[in-house]
Amino acid sequence: MSETIIRIEHLYKTFGTGDGKVEALRDIDLEIQKGEIFGIIGLSGAGKSTLVRCINLLERPTSGKVTVNGQELTALKEKDLRKARRSMSMIFQGFNLLMQRTALGNICFPLELNGLRGEAKWREKRARELLEIVGLPDKADAYPVQLSGGQKQRIAIARALADDPKVLLCDEATSALDPTTTQSILALLKKINREMGVTVVVITHEMRVVEQICDRVAILDHGVIQEQGDVSEIFSNPRTEAGRRLVMPNGEKIHVLPANRLVRLAFNGATSGEPIIATLAAEQGIRLNIISADTRTIGDKSFGAMVLGLPQDETEAARALIYLREIPGVTAEEVTDLVQ
Repeated sequence: MSETIIRIEHLYKTFGTGDGKVEALRDIDLEIQKGEIFGIIGLSGAGKSTLVRCINLLERPTSGKVTVNGQELTALKEKDLRKARRSMSMIFQGFNLLMQRTALGNICFPLELNGLRGEAKWREKRARELLEIVGLPDKADAYPVQLSGGQKQRIAIARALADDPKVLLCDEATSALDPTTTQSILALLKKINREMGVTVVVITHEMRVVEQICDRVAILDHGVIQEQGDVSEIFSNPRTEAGRRLVMPNGEKIHVLPANRLVRLAFNGATSGEPIIATLAAEQGIRLNIISADTRTIGDKSFGAMVLGLPQDETEAARALIYLREIPGVTAEEVTDLVQ
């Protein structure tokens, strides 16, 4: 049975007063399970960074509860809150390394802050262990200016792990990185989650990050959680406009001639690599036009949607619909001449 490590209840965050008041977050309810990788995704201005800062109370909510590891953070005094925060660490888009310190010194820094200044040998040993974990054992004496963006983020991750946190909060941690480096950082986060048992919360505007790393996801839009659930569920059937914008960003309205009949395929976990269109042409002699497609593979399964133009011949169109509706993991429905 899963265990909740982060519970957010009826959380509101408001900035300003009067005419200048801004409701950044409204009635947020979330439960994040111990040991999972949970994604919070939204477009710019959705309230993602405010929400993550409310989780560790760097930003105090206007109202509502935040409970982490069984402690209600919103009820703690400042001294107790500082202690409770040690169970959480955070990494950022901008790395936030100390430029005057080496990689080793950056990793040791949070241990010094936590009162372990007299344990220099232990701190160094711990830092070198973490350099091994993040794959940079040879960069102990390098300064941030001597490191690439991906290396800086690895050092930032090692620093975040120094105090043995239970939760790692990642605020747009890959947004400043190129695609190849992003892949390596995501692989590292999955390794840390799997091997160290750290719960990872990923804040991002990139759906590709969610699909590659997250177990579950919440979609945030204008300070409100629009929907949440398993990544495969959200990808296969987004229920809200905000969800459709993120999952199917290329799903603009498509104008076709009124004479065309269209069928929309929703991939709900069909086996990836199954050549549906080619097989239909080879086995049934029926050729379909691909009007639009926005699909992706998660694991070995396909999710997303595709719009096809049916043959003008009524008999062939009927045969095509029958064939498509019998494919496991695929939902086929005829749609109008204007598709969103």
